[in-house]
Amino acid sequence: MNKKTIDRLVTTSYQNDLLDQRKVNKIASLISRPDLKKYLNGLKFAEKKKNLIIASPVITADLKKFEKLFPHKKVILKKDPSLILGIQITDNDVVYNFTLKDSLDKIQNYLEQNYD
Repeated sequence: MNKKTIDRLVTTSYQNDLLDQRKVNKIASLISRPDLKKYLNGLKFAEKKKNLIIASPVITADLKKFEKLFPHKKVILKKDPSLILGIQITDNDVVYNFTLKDSLDKIQNYLEQNYD
């Protein structure tokens, strides 16, 4: 099976932007094992594109504001104590860092590159 067919199967697996378990089971039972691996990877990628992960040291973020900003995404809040003052937003494969640690790292890199 080629990529185009796998993409079509992944698209068919959704109904009203939600994964339909019956369709997934039916497709999985009809395709070969190597194609099943490709199909599952396609489903994982499609789900990843639909999610927005917001990490913060303390979960105090207003979920409604993020849902307004990203209307077609499922917003997931995640507690990450390693972040210092701020948030990290992951949209598909793009990571936006708005943390004190990231700002301090940028300042340090700038100073190291421009001063002896």
